[in-house]
Amino acid sequence: MEEEPFMSNRDIEGLKSLGLSETTAEIYLSLVRSPAVQSFEEVSTLCKHASEKIERALRELVDRGLLMVEGNRFIVTQPKQALNAILEQREKEAERSLETVRSVVTSLQRSLEPLYWETRAGIRPEEILEPLTDLSAMELRTARMIGNAQSEILIFAERFDWYDKVSEVLAQALDRGAKVKVLMLVADKASLKRAEELEKLGVQVKHCAERWYPVRGTLVDGRELVFLIWATKKDVPKPVYFKPHYTTNPGIIKIFLDAYDKRWQEAKALTKLNRPL
Repeated sequence: MEEEPFMSNRDIEGLKSLGLSETTAEIYLSLVRSPAVQSFEEVSTLCKHASEKIERALRELVDRGLLMVEGNRFIVTQPKQALNAILEQREKEAERSLETVRSVVTSLQRSLEPLYWETRAGIRPEEILEPLTDLSAMELRTARMIGNAQSEILIFAERFDWYDKVSEVLAQALDRGAKVKVLMLVADKASLKRAEELEKLGVQVKHCAERWYPVRGTLVDGRELVFLIWATKKDVPKPVYFKPHYTTNPGIIKIFLDAYDKRWQEAKALTKLNRPL
């Protein structure tokens, strides 16, 4: 009589690592090497386990796709196919678990990173950049800044469509002796009319050299800045924008001041524009 093939402990441990119980792994390996054994009674005779354990093991093997049921017969699925199916399922479970970990890590970073720097550098992130909720909040903050301005107001806009919302506080700042510069795109009759009105008030106005510049904002007294950076390409009809921000951080303000000065030097005075538009 031919000697029964040895049941590898490595195979049993491998199946156990995939979540099978030791009994289930032993029964599965017995069925893999015994293709003639198919019925429950034949499995019971072959495996020498209690009926309850065998029934539980067979149900688990079917659920995992390692066995198929045809009538009252159990048929072993080709191992490569069945084990690959288990691998794919484990990969999906791992990805879901990893996604949960990513979410927790992101949440913890948002909470702990500011605390880490605040306790070590003594600076809170909001002291560098304070996010504003929307454009309305940005306009309100701009009006407040202009209302408190003492020496200089630098405005960089496209068409300065929001002029009406700050016109009163702007006139008051001029009366206090503050110098006001507006760098804008004078592109049509409406924007030209607005620019000329500003000049009559005593505001210095220049037409931007570039046709598109993805930043809008206001600098006051070299100490306060509110700005918005457009997140789009210049040819998008309705551009999407980042959330506006406010800052008193000297480094950030210096960057904007330098950029403003450069753009101002390159811009055109209204007297040098070809009129009418």
